[in-house]
Amino acid sequence: MTHSDNSHRKKNDNVCMVAYRSLPRDINRMKISRSLHNNGYDVDFVSLKYKDHQGTERINDINIIRVTEELQTDNFLTVFTNHILFGIKAFYRISLLNNSQKYSFFHVHNPPDYLILIAIPFKLIYGSRIILDLHDMLPEAVESNLQFKGSGILVQVSKIIEKVAVHFSDAIIATNSYDKEIISARNNVDPDKIFVVMNIPNLKHYTIETAVKEDYGLENRFIVLFEGTIWKRRGIQTVIDAVELLKDTIPICFLVVGDGPSLQYLKDIVVEKDLNDFVKFTGWVDLNTLSKYISIADVCVIPFLKTKVNERGVPNKLFEYTIHEKPIIASRLKGMALTFSEKEILFYEPGNADELAERILWCFKNPEETRKMIISSRQRYEEEYSWDRMEKILYECFESV
Repeated sequence: MTHSDNSHRKKNDNVCMVAYRSLPRDINRMKISRSLHNNGYDVDFVSLKYKDHQGTERINDINIIRVTEELQTDNFLTVFTNHILFGIKAFYRISLLNNSQKYSFFHVHNPPDYLILIAIPFKLIYGSRIILDLHDMLPEAVESNLQFKGSGILVQVSKIIEKVAVHFSDAIIATNSYDKEIISARNNVDPDKIFVVMNIPNLKHYTIETAVKEDYGLENRFIVLFEGTIWKRRGIQTVIDAVELLKDTIPICFLVVGDGPSLQYLKDIVVEKDLNDFVKFTGWVDLNTLSKYISIADVCVIPFLKTKVNERGVPNKLFEYTIHEKPIIASRLKGMALTFSEKEILFYEPGNADELAERILWCFKNPEETRKMIISSRQRYEEEYSWDRMEKILYECFESV
């Protein structure tokens, strides 16, 4: 369904998206807003402000309203305080916007789930519909990031918050079928209310760039790559340990593409281990530059540690590596293992640097076998996981309410 197919759509089909993320840095949330725009919706997106970004900006016909600064910290109290500040400022800005154009839909991206509090008054007063997009599971995230046990007070509070968010939602988006099962069972919600829209790149807007290793002074190096936000729970330190094991065996170089709260923590490990010649940090890069980095990689990794939030996740980098036709080594976690088989990607025990080093060495020594795995994963992607399929489900979600 295209924009031109939607002449029947009401003129006031306005969507207000809310996310505690900065745009357009957050590729996935930006992609969803563009898909809705292409289907005839007018989209305003309230988000964080990153560095010198403007307070308001129009990108790809999406109105972006930035209300508070993005933080580069994982300190709980600091982040929580900024959540509250973001919520207050976002509600104020949305109230002003809603005076001139009543929002038919609120599309609330978590985390955190309590961002839905911004949208609930508009639902109760104006009858706006709420779509809750659960990129992460709040109870699992709290338990994993703050290392509280299941009986911890904050975990119990997060479960209540999730129930409230689910209750006030007219429809829910989950990123994989495993999450859908958890949400449905834990909150006693009709599974038909939950739509699975996976974090798949939209190839219509995602240009695959190419580069050569010489462009970055990495000729004759066997390049292992990780891209994404840098958190301790993502296990990047395990890759550094594996590099230390392999540095005298193969001409390895580990590229870490991205930034995040744990960036300095990793840099300190590299200095301590004297691995500056073997580990390179690029910082955050735009989408085109990211694609170029992936293009020069010999193998890509998803080294997530075994936590409750990681166990159920299917990260978008899994598909970004796939469309670039790169061999993938990933932690053996349930969400990813349900998405691709061992014939399509290599798995290893989370946090096990020795096993990860063995997988990397196998890729180095067996290029023909890794090519077979690449072909299999790409075929699986084409048959089951393309964005065209996910986009249809996204439209069905909105039409359902």
